[in-house]
Amino acid sequence: MRRPELLRPAPARPDRRTFLRSSLAAGVWTLSLSPVAAASSPTVPATRPLGFARGLRFDSRGGLTVLSQVVEMGQGTQTAICQIAAEELDLALDRVQVAQAPVTPEYASAQMQPPNYASFGSLGLPLSMAEVGGICAAARALLLQAGAVRWGVPVAACSTRDGHVCHEDGRPPLAYAELLAAAAQLPPPAKAKRKPRAQWRLLGQSAARVDLPAKVDGSARFGIDARRPGMLVATLMHAPRFGAELLAMDERPARAIRGVRRVVRLPGAVAVVADSYWQARRGLLALSPQWSAGPHAETDTEALRLQLRAACQQGQGLSFSKDDDPAIDPAAVATELTRAARVLDLSYDVPYLAHATLEPMNALAEVGPDHAELWLSTQSAQDTQYGVARALGLRPEQVTVHPMLIGGGFGRRLEHGFAVEAALLARTMGRPVQLIWSRETDMRAGGYRPAAAARVRMALGADGWPQALRVDCASPSVLDHSQLSNGEPRPALDWTVSMGWLGHDYALGPKHVSWTRVDPGVPCGYWRSVGASQNTFFMECSLDRAAAWAGIDPLAFRLRLLAAKPQSQALLKALAEAAGWGRPLPPGQFRGLAMSAGNSARSAHIVEISVPAPGRFRIERIVAAVDAGVLINPGAVQAQMMGGTLFGLAAALSGEITLKQGEVQQSGFESYSVLGLAQTPPLQVLALGLGEQPQGVGEEGPASIGPALANALFAASGQPIERLPLSRSGWQLAD
Repeated sequence: MRRPELLRPAPARPDRRTFLRSSLAAGVWTLSLSPVAAASSPTVPATRPLGFARGLRFDSRGGLTVLSQVVEMGQGTQTAICQIAAEELDLALDRVQVAQAPVTPEYASAQMQPPNYASFGSLGLPLSMAEVGGICAAARALLLQAGAVRWGVPVAACSTRDGHVCHEDGRPPLAYAELLAAAAQLPPPAKAKRKPRAQWRLLGQSAARVDLPAKVDGSARFGIDARRPGMLVATLMHAPRFGAELLAMDERPARAIRGVRRVVRLPGAVAVVADSYWQARRGLLALSPQWSAGPHAETDTEALRLQLRAACQQGQGLSFSKDDDPAIDPAAVATELTRAARVLDLSYDVPYLAHATLEPMNALAEVGPDHAELWLSTQSAQDTQYGVARALGLRPEQVTVHPMLIGGGFGRRLEHGFAVEAALLARTMGRPVQLIWSRETDMRAGGYRPAAAARVRMALGADGWPQALRVDCASPSVLDHSQLSNGEPRPALDWTVSMGWLGHDYALGPKHVSWTRVDPGVPCGYWRSVGASQNTFFMECSLDRAAAWAGIDPLAFRLRLLAAKPQSQALLKALAEAAGWGRPLPPGQFRGLAMSAGNSARSAHIVEISVPAPGRFRIERIVAAVDAGVLINPGAVQAQMMGGTLFGLAAALSGEITLKQGEVQQSGFESYSVLGLAQTPPLQVLALGLGEQPQGVGEEGPASIGPALANALFAASGQPIERLPLSRSGWQLAD
């Protein structure tokens, strides 16, 4: 997912000269300094400001707390942060912990431009590697200098080990705590030398997740666990059709329920505030509000599907340019399509998808005349701060946001409408209010992965190899709907629709990629892997169709297309070896392959299936591979790929949000199914580090698992898959 730009100008920032300051209060030393540049080189300038002062807090017992703006949502980044800090500062891993940094400009990541305090796009790890690692390297240099001054020796004669500065002659080492005050008075080094990979002792090793013990024993606190003295609890219903308005409502049935305090009308919604959630829920169910038809009362899934496909056939959309991908050349594509030995002309479509987070949307707000404070699970704390400030007529600095553990993000918690609703309710009630959306509200309120269609025309030469590619896409725009800051003015072309088409590793000749905006008014948002989630399906199924026409093995076909990309070739070769590609399968079993290289990392799947009856299949096993560039925590990479695979598999099998007369038909897990343990096939993951820079892998898995399964079904039946979920293409999992 590409880094967004904020909608607003950056706020006034404090003095960002490189500095190191320490103070002793209650036995805790706090060191703050401007972070150094990215870890692309072992030696990096320590004077380059990245837009915030990150805190390192050393305690008197030798422990370290790192303040981080990365929110833990199950991805394990905070464990990696502990590894990074422990590595650079030569501390034992169990001496380092992570705390959530305050939501202030000092802690916004300056590698997002303008700086932002948010967690998305698999950026948590690479940003932390650059920023936290750089700060820790600079702190280590200052501690070494302080030790050298104490002893009156050259810095080169000193080293660090186990939280101490040591001297080569074996004199008693100095604990960091003894040197902090002196280190704080020293000028920062001109360069902060990062540890080379050859000297890593913790990075590159699997480490137990630091967040798991609290999650296991129940002491972990998610947004929904937040509490404030005297707080009330609210729940709400939105209009059944997007854009509809409340016409009339009798509040008396809700008010008659014990514990209900008030019925509050919000824009496009009705909330009930009570002493407890279940009292509020009972009050809400007692209401029978009357809503207008709204501007989208005729929206119907099948009609929208046909409209999207028709837009692709017309091919009159906005075209991407060479600035987006050097291979873009519409004139050359037109020429190749006219003289090709064969033109594959293929059409695909996919539905809206929900995020289906286990923890539904919630926020606890406390609002005063000139200040607001919120506790919530959010991926976009700074955007939430600004959004709530706008809604309440406050300045952003008057709004305090406390990001908490997240019970499922997947991009859904980049939006902050639920936080604004909680703040409005708290202001109305004059007391803290915790707003909790029900599962039904969460499923029907939008923020979906957009429905999309594509027409793919691939020019093939007489030898069967691709000569050119034309793609005409149609979908709503994520940028038009999402509350995540994305720059102003918003571009005419939504870059998310090009993910998986542009900048891909396959050598397919010149490209022509266009997009038509088709918007039925259904709110859309970022979904795990964003545009790659549909475009990888379109691309990889098209490649299998081309390989079949050419009579070439799908793996061999891809490897030749990747001749100029040895890193991607290595990924596929390792995956093929692990899966036994090329070895005979038992009778009635088939394989499918797909790769995704449109996000920060590369990943791929091979799926083996059997077909016991027409239209029925079993997944015998899945083998996945992910190239994280440089492995920081291999176990966490494997876990992320497992989660992403199962997330995408559930969507491929049966995931869809459908509308009839403008109303969403799904309301919970009984109608929007996620993968159960009994449906989970054997899954093997290869975690590879084939590059020079660490990459986040949070978005890997969902994009390639669906097309890998679709290609296995194509191999089994000879009938291509052109629609997802597979239930819409006539396939179901066998009992």
